[in-house]
Amino acid sequence: MSRKKVAIVGSGCAGIGALWALQHTEHDIHLYESEDRLGGHTNTVTFEHDGHNTNVDTGFIVLNTATYPNFISFLKQLDVETLPTEMTFGVSRDQGAFEWAGTSLSAVFAQRSNIFRPRMWRMIFDIIRFNQFALDLLVDESQDLEEESHSSTGKAAAPPSFSFSKQISIGEYLEREGYSDAFRDDYLIPMTAAVWSTSPDKCSLEFPAMTLVRFMWNHHLLSTVRARPKWLTLKHGGKAYIDAVMKRFPSDRIHLSTPIASASSSSDGRVLLRATRGTIETFDHVILATHGDQARQIILQGGATEEELDILSCFQTSANTAVLHSDLSLMPTRPLSWSAWNYLTRSSPDATSSNAHPSPPRSHPEVCLTYNMNMLQHIPQETYGHVLVTLNPLTEPDLSLVRGRWTYQHPLYNAAAVSAQARLPRIQNTRGISYAGAWTKYGFHEDGFSSGLKVAIEHLGAEIPFEFVDSTFSRGKRPVLGWEDWMVRIAVLFVQCLIAIWGTLVLGRKERIPVQLEGILGRWSGKKRKAL
Repeated sequence: MSRKKVAIVGSGCAGIGALWALQHTEHDIHLYESEDRLGGHTNTVTFEHDGHNTNVDTGFIVLNTATYPNFISFLKQLDVETLPTEMTFGVSRDQGAFEWAGTSLSAVFAQRSNIFRPRMWRMIFDIIRFNQFALDLLVDESQDLEEESHSSTGKAAAPPSFSFSKQISIGEYLEREGYSDAFRDDYLIPMTAAVWSTSPDKCSLEFPAMTLVRFMWNHHLLSTVRARPKWLTLKHGGKAYIDAVMKRFPSDRIHLSTPIASASSSSDGRVLLRATRGTIETFDHVILATHGDQARQIILQGGATEEELDILSCFQTSANTAVLHSDLSLMPTRPLSWSAWNYLTRSSPDATSSNAHPSPPRSHPEVCLTYNMNMLQHIPQETYGHVLVTLNPLTEPDLSLVRGRWTYQHPLYNAAAVSAQARLPRIQNTRGISYAGAWTKYGFHEDGFSSGLKVAIEHLGAEIPFEFVDSTFSRGKRPVLGWEDWMVRIAVLFVQCLIAIWGTLVLGRKERIPVQLEGILGRWSGKKRKAL
């Protein structure tokens, strides 16, 4: 490929990925960043306590060995050290009125009165049920793909199976399957809101069910009887990989504090990049490694096509405030409930701690997420005290305990965004402009970094020293169930049948056969018809 002048706009994980891949090409690379520092969500700061200093990450914090293949290979190439960490999760509602954590069986019942509450046991039962039977959506997804393939090749398709629409939302799925409010409000919504750093009103129940289950399966978040992958954190903070890449890059090609106003096509087919301060540079290729909505704003000012604007309009972000502090009022009230990730929610502004366990209101509660950095990054409490990072604090932490405050933009995920991801290739590398960012997939560091690599490889001929891996199907397209899974499924169905019998005979309610049992019967009868 001939030598090209290339601009990378944005120095987050996608921009750094593209830059690293292009460093050893003949291309002339320039990196533009609107902030006065590099890294985007990779933001490592210094925490000082009693004369001791340590690095703390306030954005990107952890990765795992199963679903970060390209990023881990990249770290190995740069000799960036990692440490094992833990990924535990807990929930605290209304200042301790209801609490549980997944760190141990004792922590699940950290609030001892929950042992006697049917709502708690129903939540636990539904967690086990969801972890097993939500996987059937991936089987349905694979069958849909096979049927589409048969249809496109003219081959006869198999008889219709027990399948859900591709567009069904997770809220519709929970309703159809009869999951409890406790499971929805005290487990799944907190889990998804925490994972994507968004409030429940931003996505949660509107999220496409197949996409959510695919993500949770890839990240081993549906593991009831299977081992989970190892989670890691960078030994010297996330900035270690930024520093390792940039020490090999010419400083005169780094343009900090340089927001880009527009990217437009020139008469000779090149791209005119205009900074907000008025300077204009011409490039052969531009990689917009920004958020999707930021990319749309940049091309909007430069003669974008209708298709480009239509696709990019589906990608939105929400602003989240991260506060580094030591205030324990933003942790669960019971130390036994403390986890690596702590989801705190408030049903109403005047909610107070009590022994009651009321159901949360149907309206969206106020929420925040506190990362326990002592756990996540092995920061000794006896030396540094409590080191916490809270996203969108429910209450302002004690100012004397605050060490810093930052605002990060996180992608919002809904059906429109997921659909637009499938259409994104239509506008990639048109008019000399490519798009990269975590928003092109699930929104995680691996997704952003890999999107930068992919653009550099496919559009600019870069070569990397390891095999590029698409982590979308990192565990395959569908799960393979072992005998342990089938035993759990049988037990779950048995309990559901008992509940149905109890409701019908004792409580006088008309109970239906468990939907999963209907699905098994449907699949069995379909296979029988096919054999005949």
